[in-house]
Amino acid sequence: MLASAGLVAFGAWAVVTTPPPASMIAVAPDDSPGGGFDVDVTGVRCGVPSVGPSGMEQEAAGQFCLLDVKVTNNGREPVLFDSAAQRVRDDDGVAYAVAEQAAVFLNDRGSTLLNEIQPGETVAGVLPFDMPFGARPSDAELGDGATTTGVRVNLPDPC
Repeated sequence: MLASAGLVAFGAWAVVTTPPPASMIAVAPDDSPGGGFDVDVTGVRCGVPSVGPSGMEQEAAGQFCLLDVKVTNNGREPVLFDSAAQRVRDDDGVAYAVAEQAAVFLNDRGSTLLNEIQPGETVAGVLPFDMPFGARPSDAELGDGATTTGVRVNLPDPC
């Protein structure tokens, strides 16, 4: 089991453990050799009621399920990783989009998913999904948004 510690906005919240890596996938447009992203899902956690610093918490309508990812830019130009294009699906096939405001709190330090990723650079970040209580993400559809429909990857049970 990989242990990781992540501090969120002013060090107010810590993550203690994550499961073994789920996958490493390449997300690239067919007509762009050497381009696109490698996305490594390094952990999945659910049951998080809120994220952010005390007094400014972003509350989940249900629960936040968090995907820890590492994203590498394989292209020749700096690009933004479009978090709005990422989805998870539960066991019933219902798709959930990234909770954008929560993503800002979770990715507010240093070089993150919110900034342009330079060619060859790898950044770590967290993709939060607001899901109903009891729902569990079974797979994720990860893509660059503009030029691909994404690649589906099975996720480990976050429990």
